[in-house]
Amino acid sequence: MRSNAKVSKEKIISAVLACSFEKGVGATSLAAISSRLGIKKASLYNHYNSREDMISDTVKYCGEVLSKTFFIPNNIEALASRYSAASVLRAIVNRWFKLNEKEPLLLINSFIESEKYFSDSVQEIAGQYRKKITEQTTRALRNLSDAKKIRELTDAQAEDFGTLLASAIHDYLDDYIARKKTEIRLKPYVGKDSLFGELVTESVNYSYAEKIVENFCLLLK
Repeated sequence: MRSNAKVSKEKIISAVLACSFEKGVGATSLAAISSRLGIKKASLYNHYNSREDMISDTVKYCGEVLSKTFFIPNNIEALASRYSAASVLRAIVNRWFKLNEKEPLLLINSFIESEKYFSDSVQEIAGQYRKKITEQTTRALRNLSDAKKIRELTDAQAEDFGTLLASAIHDYLDDYIARKKTEIRLKPYVGKDSLFGELVTESVNYSYAEKIVENFCLLLK
């Protein structure tokens, strides 16, 4: 049990995400949340009227974080003109996986992917997030095409290829998060600044995602 002098809504949301990651949202009880925070269950009612309100705020928080998370860097046009297509896309994918294997995105993606089948609002967040990744992937391909690092693409072709690549990376990331979740459950933690502390484990290898990118680039030569 953690001991906190002051509990805020933000800490409660973090606890909801952590408990949901370990047990699933449906099995996340007020007792589990309060235990993780090191407080009495009744203390949660100082901030929320019900468990449903906590989950609702957690969904809102997830949506806000994902709305500020971007797949490609702002300087993608400069990168596209300077480096090869494989180098650019491989770097983007590497950054993406490293970003998503840490808090808060690791917990948020797990929460969203599991809850989208039960909640219309979560399903909408998941759909908007995937749409944004697809649009940004399409933009990256357009930049690479303009820089003549891949073959010339029409807007329609860039959109089709962007959808294909984004879907492949998204699906592999989902599988990666599932494996990472299993890894985290089996390994010890140290530290006190994170809900999980510092993860004492090797990262799950995601080199297969790089192979997806490299083979994809071969299609666009």
